[in-house]
Amino acid sequence: EILADVYLELIGGRQPDFGLSTQSGSGQNAADTNWRPSPRATPLPSRLTSEEKTAHEEFVAKLGAEALWNAGSE
Repeated sequence: EILADVYLELIGGRQPDFGLSTQSGSGQNAADTNWRPSPRATPLPSRLTSEEKTAHEEFVAKLGAEALWNAGSE
């Protein structure tokens, strides 16, 4: 039921953005509608193992030169 409520909120139910606030954008909480998360001071470490990284690189190589991943590397 909670997931359904979140889904309705995200598709534009009562609130069309990710803020999920319970109040409208007017009044004393108007500044909260423009809130954005700040970047992390230290990025999270990769959770990918070396085997997974190698397998992914091999998979992308099999896609060929026309693959979307290779479009910007020319």
